[in-house]
Amino acid sequence: MKFLEFWRREADRFQAIVFDIDGTLLRGPHQLPGAAELLGEVRFQKKPLFFLTNDGNHTLEQKCSFLIRAGLTARPDEIINCLSGLESQAEKHDWVGRTFFAAGELGELERVSCVKLERDLGRLEHCAGVILSEGVYDWRVSWEAIVNFFRRNPERLFIVPNPDGYWPSPSNGVFGIGAGGQARCIQLILKEMGIEIEPIYLGKPHAAIYEHTLYELERRFGVEPEPECILMLGDSLASDVRGANRAGFTSALVLTGITTPEMAANADGELRPGLIFDSIA
Repeated sequence: MKFLEFWRREADRFQAIVFDIDGTLLRGPHQLPGAAELLGEVRFQKKPLFFLTNDGNHTLEQKCSFLIRAGLTARPDEIINCLSGLESQAEKHDWVGRTFFAAGELGELERVSCVKLERDLGRLEHCAGVILSEGVYDWRVSWEAIVNFFRRNPERLFIVPNPDGYWPSPSNGVFGIGAGGQARCIQLILKEMGIEIEPIYLGKPHAAIYEHTLYELERRFGVEPEPECILMLGDSLASDVRGANRAGFTSALVLTGITTPEMAANADGELRPGLIFDSIA
């Protein structure tokens, strides 16, 4: 089944639609077939839409520019990334004004005022915790410092905006290690030392990014959201489908990204999509 056909027939059932980007609307720098037509249809219907991404390395403007260069219509305020919910989480958990050591490239976080960022490893001991991202930085030096920091201070906070363990490069098929993968390596090393720490994840499939989506839907569109009336379209069982199901959204899987038909057929529990589509068009 093609998603565009379904949407034209069933759009009235939903208050809003939320899209994953890579593997759903884009493959590398190129739009997937039907993506532009689908976005045009949603906008013509005046249906609220958001783009959800675990990419915390780029600003909202940069991520938006990737969509625009691929020929898709998008605005920065329609993009919700794994850092978008940090402010509400900071208020909720009393992190506001505290200083965190920032490892890696944190894109949008450089503008966030709810917490302070420290880049000097020499001042790590004075920080309330660590915020870990990916990108270009000296992993070995930072990881050793972070491991020793949590060895001495296991009660301090380990915030990981992007839970993804890895990410595929569309240009050469090589996989990069995501912030979630790095965090779990650090967690495993500490566990071997007898020290238990639990990273706090902000992106898909964890709650913070979906809570922020509901907040933005109500704040910007005046919609009192009913989670089951929000459709999440993505290509990942572990990220998009699991997150949507946990949040109570209607989960829709499209088989144009990392999930094969066999994987989709065998998925169960919170990995089981409510709807499955071969492609958008």
